Amino acid sequence: MRIKELCDIRMGYAFRERIKNVPQGKVMIIQPKNISSDGVVSFGEMEPLRTDVIPSRPLKAKDVLVVNRGRFAATVFEVPDEGTWIVPSSVLVLSITNASVLPEYLALYLNSANGQKMFRVHSEQTTVPFISTNNLRNMDIPVPSLQKQRALIAFEKAVGDYTRLSNRKKELLGGILNSELDVVKLSKKRGQKS
Repeated sequence: MRIKELCDIRMGYAFRERIKNVPQGKVMIIQPKNISSDGVVSFGEMEPLRTDVIPSRPLKAKDVLVVNRGRFAATVFEVPDEGTWIVPSSVLVLSITNASVLPEYLALYLNSANGQKMFRVHSEQTTVPFISTNNLRNMDIPVPSLQKQRALIAFEKAVGDYTRLSNRKKELLGGILNSELDVVKLSKKRGQKS
């Protein structure tokens, strides 16, 4: 099914100049760098950036955000903070209009190897690869039953949790190893002094 049959697509807010942080601003910005290739939104210490612009169409829960320049990544907008959120024009906003597809499935598919391959086929070839809204609209994706979509979403979540926990375990074991090596080094120094 073509993406244009599943959702409305629009560009994010077109800033006239470089995005500047306005600490007292009431509108928060999700930038492309905040969206990882596995669909996670994360912010650094001084983020999210704030602005005082008044957007005509702020983000809504369950909008699918697609980074469309340089690299291609998708996520579902579910930021827990209340308030008004926007994205810059380097992020496309997909608002689901067809009940046969879940936003989480669409993001999952776009981030998959098959989705990334499709992006490469449909992307514009310039110095920085990008996908136009028109090309994105015409991309064709498989839409399984809602039951199958939910199963795939749950499977992806399990894989993500496993990866996150495995990485954390690796960090902890590395910390234990380094601590033990420090103990060995310290006892060796003490043995040399006596």
